[in-house]
Formats: sequence, C-alpha cells, structure tokens
Amino acid sequence: MIDLHCHILHGLDDGAETAAESLQMAHLFERTGYRMVAATPHMVPGTSWMPPIDRIKTRVTALNQTITDAGIELEIVPGMEIAIDPQIPDLLDDDRLLPLGNASCLLIEPAFQQLPPGWDKVIFAILAKGYSVLLAHPERCVQLAANPGLIDRLIGSGVYLQVNWGSFLGQYGRAVARTARLLAENGKIHCLATDSHRPDGHHPARIRAAAAELGGLIGRENLQRITTDNPLRVLNGEPPQPMTVSGAGTGRTKKRWWRLW
Repeated sequence: MIDLHCHILHGLDDGAETAAESLQMAHLFERTGYRMVAATPHMVPGTSWMPPIDRIKTRVTALNQTITDAGIELEIVPGMEIAIDPQIPDLLDDDRLLPLGNASCLLIEPAFQQLPPGWDKVIFAILAKGYSVLLAHPERCVQLAANPGLIDRLIGSGVYLQVNWGSFLGQYGRAVARTARLLAENGKIHCLATDSHRPDGHHPARIRAAAAELGGLIGRENLQRITTDNPLRVLNGEPPQPMTVSGAGTGRTKKRWWRLW
C-alpha cells in the first residue's frame, strides 16, 4: 500500500517529536503492509507551521537513510498538507509549496468547520496553474459533510478526495464515521490515508480494524484501487481512477446520501 498523508517527519508540526518516533512509525507502516509513504507536514500560511521545502527534503533523505540502515522496506517521499488559504497561489509562484512526491498534486486541507471565503477561487487558481488537488479528509469538514452537492461539484471540477482510515473507526466521532461510510458507498473516495501523527495510539496499524469491514462494503477491487493503485497514479502525475459502484447500489446509496441531510 501507499500512504499519501502522514506526519512522520519529526520536529516540524504536531507529528513525530523525535527521530526515534519517526523510526517507530516507519516500523509500523512496514508491518501494516505499506511500502511507500508521503511525509506531509502541515503548511499553514501565516503561522509558524511553514516549513521550507529544503528542510522537508533534507529530513526525508535522512529518514530514508535511517530506515535503510534499520532494514525496513519502506520509502518516504516528500510532500505537504497545505491548509486552504488565499495565499496559496502566491506561494506557488514563489516555489514555497511542495506537491506530493514532487509530482503535480497538492494535498490541500479544508477547515474543519467552514471553508474560508474565496476558497473556490483558490481551488480554481491551483488547477489553472497546472496542479491537481487531493482534498484531505473532507469527511471531517462540517460544511462539506452537510452539503453533498458541494462534494459532487468539487469532484466534477477535478478535485480528488482523500479519506482517513481512522474515520471509519470512529476516531473523529460518529458523524464523521457516517460521512466516511456514505462517501465509500457512493464511490466518492479516490485515496485512503492514515493521517498518522505518532506511534502511540494514532498509528497506521489501526487500519487493520477497518480494512475487513471496508473491503466488505466496497469490494476488494475498490479497496486495492484507493489504497495502492490511485496513490501510485497520483505520485506518477496521473489522475486517480474513480471507484466502481454497481448500478443497483448507486441509486440506493445516493438516495440515502441526500436524505441524511
């Protein structure tokens, strides 16, 4: 599997605090079945969480060497989790933002409550500059969860959705779990990611508890697509493929999706 969203690099945000914790997380990723992970420290314009690209790349290189020395079969590639903000177009022009794996896709984090004014113009500007957008955990954004039509508009404009494994485990509450399940049932997930921060409690090994249920819900082919095939396509600069949803199931689940709100 390939993870496109985690905070494995130490000392840059609220993720791993030490190099030892980063190595612990690498062990957990390997044991869970991952072979590649994008390190995505927070990039929040206008705050202290604005790590320079060179610092991220340097730490990725060092962590990869430590992982190799430890005999762990895992590769780390650079990235950022970029909070949606009007400054993003200018930051792109100044080469201060890092796409996933140095490809052409930006991991964009929406606000947990309301999207900021002008957010749609920011998304349009990113796409117009030739980048694609992978939207981090939309199921955790109250405004998106309450407006399925808005999610459909985002997907229709070319935005891809990344849902957290932990959402299916109730890690963020029952409402988020319900939204994640409905996104899965309606085939609106392009990538699954751990969004893991620490080796204790919030770590990738927890996905095993969700994998069996999710595989039964969407099928093994879709699970393979959103955990491995699509993340690889993103890193290769290719558009991820939509999930396959049966005709009969599509109508039934879509009705439930709209009626929920």
